[in-house]
Amino acid sequence: MTRLTPRRALLYGAGVVGAIDWTYATVFVVLKGHPWYRPWQGVASAVLGPDAMNGGLGVAFLGIFLHFTVAACIVSAYWLLSRRLRVMREKILLCGPVFGVIAFFVMNLVVVPLTRIGPQPLHWSTWTIGGLLVHALLIGPAAAYFAGNATRQQSAYDSENT
Repeated sequence: MTRLTPRRALLYGAGVVGAIDWTYATVFVVLKGHPWYRPWQGVASAVLGPDAMNGGLGVAFLGIFLHFTVAACIVSAYWLLSRRLRVMREKILLCGPVFGVIAFFVMNLVVVPLTRIGPQPLHWSTWTIGGLLVHALLIGPAAAYFAGNATRQQSAYDSENT
């Protein structure tokens, strides 16, 4: 089996984490009768401001790019933490969901308010509860799997070569 290097873990993890969240957001808005690109215009509004919601597909693709960049940051954060905290690489089935919940709240209560979107009240709607569950059950565990395995394999490699 090919060793899952930190670089591969980041790329694969960002792809999987981003795809999971992309699917959730896109399917949710389509089922509500909105165009598939609507949430990605919203993501782009973090840097472009409210006018992004009137933009076209170019704005939506910017939002998708930003979305996958955030996914890479989520996996990177798990990877960096797991290098210091052994439990995060040894107990990924426990730490992944916890990390996913923490990532959900950090995004909504810290990151988004620092963007051009600004502070938004956290309403417990179907969207929010679904997002929290997706983060806890899929995004956190996916980040933990890729980043935790990369850290474990890097540690084994370091031990063999010292």
